[in-house]
Amino acid sequence: MLSKMMSSMLLVVAVTVSPSVIAGKAEPLQLAPAEALTLWTPSGGEFHPRIPANSGKAGFAEEVTVAYTVTKRGRTKDVEVIEAKPAGASSEWALNAVKAMRFDPTESNSARQPVRSQLSTHWDGPAR
Repeated sequence: MLSKMMSSMLLVVAVTVSPSVIAGKAEPLQLAPAEALTLWTPSGGEFHPRIPANSGKAGFAEEVTVAYTVTKRGRTKDVEVIEAKPAGASSEWALNAVKAMRFDPTESNSARQPVRSQLSTHWDGPAR
Protein backbone atom coordinates (compact mmCIF):
# COMPACT_ATOMS: atom_id res chain seq x y z
CA MET A 1 0.00 0.00 0.00
CA LEU A 2 2.78 2.41 0.94
CA SER A 3 4.70 1.67 -2.25
CA LYS A 4 1.56 2.26 -4.33
CA MET A 5 1.03 5.63 -2.63
CA MET A 6 4.69 6.56 -3.19
CA SER A 7 4.39 5.64 -6.89
CA SER A 8 1.34 7.89 -7.19
CA MET A 9 3.17 10.76 -5.47
CA LEU A 10 6.16 10.39 -7.79
CA LEU A 11 3.85 10.50 -10.79
CA VAL A 12 2.24 13.70 -9.51
CA VAL A 13 5.67 15.28 -8.92
CA ALA A 14 6.89 14.24 -12.37
CA VAL A 15 3.82 15.73 -14.03
CA THR A 16 4.03 19.03 -12.12
CA VAL A 17 7.75 19.67 -12.69
CA SER A 18 8.17 22.08 -15.56
CA PRO A 19 9.77 20.81 -18.78
CA SER A 20 12.46 23.50 -18.50
CA VAL A 21 13.55 22.14 -15.10
CA ILE A 22 13.68 18.62 -16.47
CA ALA A 23 15.76 19.82 -19.42
CA GLY A 24 18.06 21.74 -17.05
CA LYS A 25 17.10 25.13 -18.47
CA ALA A 26 16.37 27.79 -15.90
CA GLU A 27 13.73 30.32 -16.87
CA PRO A 28 14.97 33.90 -16.65
CA LEU A 29 14.00 35.83 -13.55
CA GLN A 30 12.04 39.01 -14.31
CA LEU A 31 14.01 41.70 -12.48
CA ALA A 32 14.17 45.47 -12.26
CA PRO A 33 17.47 46.90 -13.54
CA ALA A 34 18.96 47.43 -10.05
CA GLU A 35 18.06 43.86 -9.04
CA ALA A 36 19.52 42.41 -12.25
CA LEU A 37 22.84 44.07 -11.45
CA THR A 38 23.04 42.03 -8.24
CA LEU A 39 23.32 38.89 -10.41
CA TRP A 40 25.08 40.16 -13.56
CA THR A 41 27.48 43.05 -14.16
CA PRO A 42 28.27 44.46 -17.61
CA SER A 43 31.65 43.37 -18.96
CA GLY A 44 34.10 46.07 -19.92
CA GLY A 45 34.18 47.36 -23.46
CA GLU A 46 32.80 50.06 -25.67
CA PHE A 47 30.29 50.19 -28.48
CA HIS A 48 30.52 52.73 -31.25
CA PRO A 49 27.44 52.69 -33.51
CA ARG A 50 27.82 53.62 -37.14
CA ILE A 51 26.61 57.14 -37.66
CA PRO A 52 25.47 58.29 -41.09
CA ALA A 53 27.05 61.44 -42.52
CA ASN A 54 23.73 63.28 -42.21
CA SER A 55 23.13 62.17 -38.61
CA GLY A 56 21.39 65.45 -37.80
CA LYS A 57 18.63 64.47 -40.21
CA ALA A 58 18.59 60.74 -39.43
CA GLY A 59 15.91 61.03 -36.75
CA PHE A 60 17.55 59.07 -33.97
CA ALA A 61 15.44 58.42 -30.89
CA GLU A 62 16.83 60.47 -28.03
CA GLU A 63 15.56 58.20 -25.24
CA VAL A 64 15.08 54.46 -25.62
CA THR A 65 13.97 51.77 -23.16
CA VAL A 66 15.08 48.29 -24.19
CA ALA A 67 14.11 44.92 -22.68
CA TYR A 68 16.59 42.04 -22.89
CA THR A 69 17.50 38.65 -21.45
CA VAL A 70 20.95 37.80 -20.09
CA THR A 71 21.65 34.11 -20.80
CA LYS A 72 23.69 31.66 -18.70
CA ARG A 73 26.65 32.54 -20.93
CA GLY A 74 26.33 36.28 -20.16
CA ARG A 75 25.08 37.19 -23.63
CA THR A 76 21.96 39.15 -24.47
CA LYS A 77 19.02 37.76 -26.42
CA ASP A 78 15.38 38.63 -27.07
CA VAL A 79 16.30 42.32 -27.28
CA GLU A 80 13.32 44.58 -27.98
CA VAL A 81 12.42 48.25 -27.81
CA ILE A 82 9.79 48.99 -25.16
CA GLU A 83 9.63 52.74 -25.74
CA ALA A 84 11.38 55.33 -27.91
CA LYS A 85 11.13 59.12 -27.76
CA PRO A 86 10.25 60.78 -29.96
CA ALA A 87 7.90 58.09 -31.22
CA GLY A 88 8.75 56.83 -34.68
CA ALA A 89 12.43 57.85 -34.49
CA SER A 90 15.15 55.26 -35.14
CA SER A 91 16.13 53.29 -32.06
CA GLU A 92 18.41 50.89 -33.95
CA TRP A 93 21.48 52.30 -32.19
CA ALA A 94 20.09 51.22 -28.80
CA LEU A 95 19.13 47.75 -30.04
CA ASN A 96 22.61 47.22 -31.49
CA ALA A 97 24.30 48.44 -28.31
CA VAL A 98 22.30 46.08 -26.06
CA LYS A 99 22.78 43.15 -28.46
CA ALA A 100 26.56 43.73 -28.24
CA MET A 101 26.61 43.84 -24.43
CA ARG A 102 28.19 41.03 -22.42
CA PHE A 103 27.76 40.33 -18.72
CA ASP A 104 29.76 38.60 -15.99
CA PRO A 105 28.00 36.77 -13.15
CA THR A 106 28.41 38.23 -9.67
CA GLU A 107 29.71 36.10 -6.80
CA SER A 108 26.13 35.58 -5.66
CA ASN A 109 25.20 34.18 -9.09
CA SER A 110 27.54 31.20 -9.35
CA ALA A 111 24.65 29.21 -10.87
CA ARG A 112 24.53 31.82 -13.69
CA GLN A 113 20.76 32.37 -13.35
CA PRO A 114 19.39 34.01 -16.54
CA VAL A 115 17.52 37.27 -16.03
CA ARG A 116 15.07 39.39 -18.03
CA SER A 117 15.36 43.11 -17.41
CA GLN A 118 15.39 46.45 -19.19
CA LEU A 119 17.41 49.61 -19.40
CA SER A 120 16.78 53.15 -20.48
CA THR A 121 19.43 55.04 -22.39
CA HIS A 122 19.87 58.49 -23.87
CA TRP A 123 21.38 59.45 -27.24
CA ASP A 124 23.47 62.62 -27.03
CA GLY A 125 24.26 62.56 -30.74
CA PRO A 126 27.60 62.04 -32.43
CA ALA A 127 30.79 63.31 -30.78
CA ARG A 128 31.78 66.62 -32.24
